Amino acid sequence: SMAYTFMSSIMIEGLRGAIAKRAAGPKQIPASALSAVPSEHMKSAVERSWEQVQALGTYNVGEILYRHTFMIMPEAIHLFPPEVRLKYREWSPDEGNDESNAYQSPALRKLFSKFVNAVGCAVVGLHDSSKLVPMLTQLGARHINYGVNEAHWETLGKAFKSALREILRESFTQEGEGAW
Repeated sequence: SMAYTFMSSIMIEGLRGAIAKRAAGPKQIPASALSAVPSEHMKSAVERSWEQVQALGTYNVGEILYRHTFMIMPEAIHLFPPEVRLKYREWSPDEGNDESNAYQSPALRKLFSKFVNAVGCAVVGLHDSSKLVPMLTQLGARHINYGVNEAHWETLGKAFKSALREILRESFTQEGEGAW
């Protein structure tokens, strides 16, 4: 899964930079991500499957993603205690008020949809690393404040691939899976 490996390598570099308290991250592709730079053919496969993901909507994909994340790494739920989830509430009447069950959380749906949106920006940015690299580096660095570590990014990648498999079904081909 090249595209996510590429993106997460850059986010992890941002996380490492924040841990080391280095100044702003790289503006070019870090060495750790060079081996995962997707080919033009892979970028096209990612873009085609991304169109199908977008059709479902980021909130729906966000919900599928957080459920897969917690299936793979149940302890990750501790990164999202009620006080964190409350920050991501929309407080609309149709959202519902119950945050007692993190597995049916409107706030987590919104929070994970933000990750889905970041992936969307990365998919669009696969052709322009001068914009993509700083965005992903900053995203990774920001998450040090939330207790995120490298294993969490790896788990999120597995969960994302699993969510894509659920969403895309038979159109999630070996080529598409490899490209992601």
